[in-house]
Amino acid sequence: MSGFDYKITGDKKEELFDALSKEFDLYGPVREIRGGRYCDTDAIMYRQLDSLGKIEYKEKSTYSPKEMLTPFTETLFYFNEDSYTETSERYKKKVLVFVRACDINAIKYLDDIYLRNGNVEDPFYKRRKKMVYYALMECPQSLDDNCFCLSTNTNKTDDYTLAVRFNDDKSINLKLKDESLKDLLEGFEKEEFDLKFPEENSFTVEFPEIRNNYEANELAKDPMWDEFQNRCIGCGSCTTACSTCTCFTTRDISYTANRHVGERRRTNASCMTKDFDLVAGGGKFRPEIKDRYRFKILHKIYAHNKRFNDGPMCVGCGRCSAHCPQLISYPETINKVSKALKRIREEEEE
Repeated sequence: MSGFDYKITGDKKEELFDALSKEFDLYGPVREIRGGRYCDTDAIMYRQLDSLGKIEYKEKSTYSPKEMLTPFTETLFYFNEDSYTETSERYKKKVLVFVRACDINAIKYLDDIYLRNGNVEDPFYKRRKKMVYYALMECPQSLDDNCFCLSTNTNKTDDYTLAVRFNDDKSINLKLKDESLKDLLEGFEKEEFDLKFPEENSFTVEFPEIRNNYEANELAKDPMWDEFQNRCIGCGSCTTACSTCTCFTTRDISYTANRHVGERRRTNASCMTKDFDLVAGGGKFRPEIKDRYRFKILHKIYAHNKRFNDGPMCVGCGRCSAHCPQLISYPETINKVSKALKRIREEEEE
């Protein structure tokens, strides 16, 4: 038994909240009644907590917790005609976020883009990351039929500050990994906590191992993409919900008629939307929806890995499929790409 395993009974949950709040501001997935896509559906969103009892632990969050590191919209700096001033860090205190294993594994892909993409680290992302810590919420099994975390080897992690299991009797099992915080939990009952991870998903995704640019280009020309021209509507819901997508746009907001006074904002964007690839002069690299969908898929499974060598840019959370209004399955698309790649190789061998 670990010396840092605890059992917090239902009547002690708020004492645990108070104890953790001495060190952190707490965030977690909260159910927003009728806040979903349709009038009678809910949304599960990441919000600052005022009680551990508000955490939704039985279902997957609608959006990923990546917004704790990359907000949907943020002001980078204010400017006038003579100077600019960077915004201060939004977190005034360390933050503890209740997340799943797949979402913790997604952070390495965010790091790729913001910290390892070229020779300049993004200062806004870097300073925010130093403030964010993670409480792992146990997933003993798949949360829903969209999960395929075992196919991406993201069902497990040991990168957390503490781990929790929410029990049906409203008690909490807690494993503290950061021993420097043990004084916060002094007085709580010790009980062994065997943290479990999912060992099976309802389906398996076969990620193709694209060997070179030739194979990638042959896949790009494959007719399999034609079906998505009419099925996909290019709304960007899949990338908005994705825990690894990092595309953004920047825009200067002018306060007055003087365009030299205002602020610069960074806002999440999507390679699936109509004008994402618009360049000066009105040119577009991917004018059709099927082109944009193909680009997204091949970037996820080939281009990102070629650059950073850390595997497909996916953690198997399944939010993309759950979010698609056209019921397009991202993992099924990956399986189709794998079949197409086998066909291309067979034709080359003939």
